[in-house]
Amino acid sequence: MPITFHPRSLTLPKLGMQLDPHRPCPFAFVSHGHADHFARHEKILCSVPTGHILRRRYSVAKDRLLLLDWEDQITTDGHHIQLFPAGHITGSAMIRIEHDGESLLYTGDFKTRASFTAESPVFPQADILAMETTFGLPHFVFPLTEKIHTNILTFAKEGLELGETPIFYAYSLGKAQEVYAILTRAKLPVVLNKSVYEMTQAVRETGINLAEPKLLGEAIPPGTIVIAPPNFGKTPLVKNLKAKRTAMLSGWALTSGAKYRYRVDTLFPLSDHADFPGLLEAVEKVAPKHIYTLHGSTREFATELRARGHDAWSIYGNDQLELFGKEELPNFTEGR
Repeated sequence: MPITFHPRSLTLPKLGMQLDPHRPCPFAFVSHGHADHFARHEKILCSVPTGHILRRRYSVAKDRLLLLDWEDQITTDGHHIQLFPAGHITGSAMIRIEHDGESLLYTGDFKTRASFTAESPVFPQADILAMETTFGLPHFVFPLTEKIHTNILTFAKEGLELGETPIFYAYSLGKAQEVYAILTRAKLPVVLNKSVYEMTQAVRETGINLAEPKLLGEAIPPGTIVIAPPNFGKTPLVKNLKAKRTAMLSGWALTSGAKYRYRVDTLFPLSDHADFPGLLEAVEKVAPKHIYTLHGSTREFATELRARGHDAWSIYGNDQLELFGKEELPNFTEGR
């Protein structure tokens, strides 16, 4: 199965398909609806929920989308293709491609923990695993999900009781819907800024169970919680608000000085990526023969995997790496 690894994309030449390329191309697999994984390709293969989000968020024409349900499989030029939920955000997908008895799984962004707004992840077996490693260092171990939820609710409730406005900063697609689900399931009053509101509606339209959202107007209603993107903190509406408490939702909460870097009162390590144990869990479930890491701590995590007995390498070791067949892979790895 010929695969070309570039620093910014993976290409399957026989299919003429790139995986999450940053620049427009004739045919691409788009794993999910975040901007850093999207470009205006001529033809896009994606999951059904992601297709809906791409249409709502980027106005992608319907005829440019090749949609694939989770339970379906397509075959093209002898390549059997199936998508599996990645657990990252609503509709996020991993792609598994099998050809001549050899299989590749490309994860895109993923997480292993269950959440309210992403489909539960499924990790099929594959011979070659190309995986993201955003939090690929050992100190990235997130607290238990239940503890994170409890801390978020405590922060919000205490703020309301003190007459403050709790403001949660989260990117408009993904963690914004997750914290919205956490808060509204606890029956707390929430308003959403425009971009979060629109993406919450789009996510609801895919079938995710979320409460009917309320749009933030020109003023923040007393006794409510606000969810907005990080740049919302620079608006006069927030700057002129005296009684407020702010929180950022990010896996980078575990890094030193993050609170001061984000200029918030506190951070919660609510992430839509796998932490270090989650990355190891994914490798164990896929049970691949060869592993290639991309995004984040690629070299460090690959080194960790080799220490654990895996054949693992960062794709950024060279500008371009070509893999031809599993018989030739040992020569490739020995050359590194």
